[in-house]
Amino acid sequence: MSELQNIFNLKQIPVLFGLIIGILLCGCANTKHYTRGPVKVFDPDTSAIPQPEQVDRSRYWEQLNYTLFHQLRKPLNLNTVGRSAGMVLGISEPREADNINVLDEPPESSWYNYRHFYNPMTLEELANGPNETAPPDTTGNWTIFQASIGGPNAWFFIEDRKGDRYLIKFDSPDFPELRTSSEVISTKFFHAAGYNVPEATITYLNPSKFTIKDSVMVREGRRRREMTQADIKNTLLERPRNRFGKVRTIAIKFVEGTPIGPWGFEGTRDDDPNDRVAHEHRRELRGLRVISSWLNDTDRRDANSLAVYTEGGYVKHYLQDFGSTLGANGAGVHTPIDGQAYLIDPRYMALNTLSLGMNVNVWEKDQAITPFPSVGYFRSDIFEPEEWVTAHPLPAFENMTLRDAYWGAKQVMSFSDEDIRRIVKTGRITNGEAQSFLWQILINRRDKIGEYWFSRINPLDKFRAEITNGDLVLHFVDLGVEGNIFRADNTRYRYEVFAGNKQVLKARGTEENRAIFNIAGIKQTSSEASRVINFRLYTEREDIGYKPVKVYVALEKSGPRIVGVNREQ
Repeated sequence: MSELQNIFNLKQIPVLFGLIIGILLCGCANTKHYTRGPVKVFDPDTSAIPQPEQVDRSRYWEQLNYTLFHQLRKPLNLNTVGRSAGMVLGISEPREADNINVLDEPPESSWYNYRHFYNPMTLEELANGPNETAPPDTTGNWTIFQASIGGPNAWFFIEDRKGDRYLIKFDSPDFPELRTSSEVISTKFFHAAGYNVPEATITYLNPSKFTIKDSVMVREGRRRREMTQADIKNTLLERPRNRFGKVRTIAIKFVEGTPIGPWGFEGTRDDDPNDRVAHEHRRELRGLRVISSWLNDTDRRDANSLAVYTEGGYVKHYLQDFGSTLGANGAGVHTPIDGQAYLIDPRYMALNTLSLGMNVNVWEKDQAITPFPSVGYFRSDIFEPEEWVTAHPLPAFENMTLRDAYWGAKQVMSFSDEDIRRIVKTGRITNGEAQSFLWQILINRRDKIGEYWFSRINPLDKFRAEITNGDLVLHFVDLGVEGNIFRADNTRYRYEVFAGNKQVLKARGTEENRAIFNIAGIKQTSSEASRVINFRLYTEREDIGYKPVKVYVALEKSGPRIVGVNREQ
């Protein structure tokens, strides 16, 4: 018997072949793209459950796991390998997010809320962000009950005169206003994009207002000792101050409820029955990659998330710690490699090895120029939306599909120039030129995101149906034209109409943002399937070939209703 027969029983090869084909075809099953029932716009993951246990995650284990062990596990997953092979052969599609509804949207949940894209916020609402309560009381003392001292990243946990608790962080002497402004600005963008985030406020406080609660311990080298007033003085010694001598801080309010540790970008919590969707397959976490790329949120990771057991008896999921966004990297600034490669990146390591060191990476050619210390290192000219990465891999980001990316891009593009300027002003950057520089970089990066992702999937959205004079009219918005990415005079639309499996209107062209179909014949039919009208919408632009968006409209007694959206990719 040959060595091959020793390894595989030849009689089992047909079975193995059938198994592989089955796996390849698993992504090709025909799926009904609409519903006649209610569209799921809320995920009931807020049912009362027993309080889960506190879970701590090691930052170093997280980095090792996602960088090494997670990568080694992927080739062993037959589902993933089979689907990837099927995509190469053109017989399978990527695995889409598990929590999307028939409109290709994530429902609201303990993770996510419909905000700016879905329900445009006023400039005042954008500027307020998540802040629903008064800022920290600066008329009385701030009592420190926990602290980390030494080094530029020192922080205090304090309680103000009203009993409210906050995390207090400071700017670096070398980069005044950078960390505090980045934290506040990004907090408000992520909030408007729909995520749960803590309240954050820039405040100024007289250093003499800091007091210490009894027996607060701090670490100095390898030993722990009781905190003293000298520690406060040394921590604040060179911190940026205003002209009145008050120290500039960022005050991040403790969220309501009981923290039970971070949540991860992979898997679910075993002790939370409401946590039913694997985190790597949640639309709002996959699409977060695009939003994070806009704001250069390179330190997005498990440890910078927070799960909180609420008074309602369920777990609410937060993003937190935005001090390494925009041009800031904690107390310092980003460097050219940030956002362009993982800290340990086998792709470039292999390339550099095979080229015997002759390959020069793009970030090695760039000098970390920071024209404004209060903005740090933040650029748009070398920004490539599709290449942007966090400091280390995240499973949810790795699983992002084109439809996930489109969803993230439309959140980013929902911010107008005026919206961006208003939010940037809340960072209280005192140098007007620096402030203008920052919002222009954000505008440029936003437009790059829109141009890249809206060129790869048909960006028709915001569908609305009505019946006018016997015609079913489907209105839509071209997000590429609305965002001034593409020109209206260089764009045409074409649509076909189907009722059930029958084509009832051949291709018709239009320059208007609507498709029209006379339903006189449809209203007489008794076929339930025929009363769901399928519009296939094509967008035609020079040098861009789009696949159609299929929009399903049910004809109901109360009027037409959008019951399905399917984006081909």
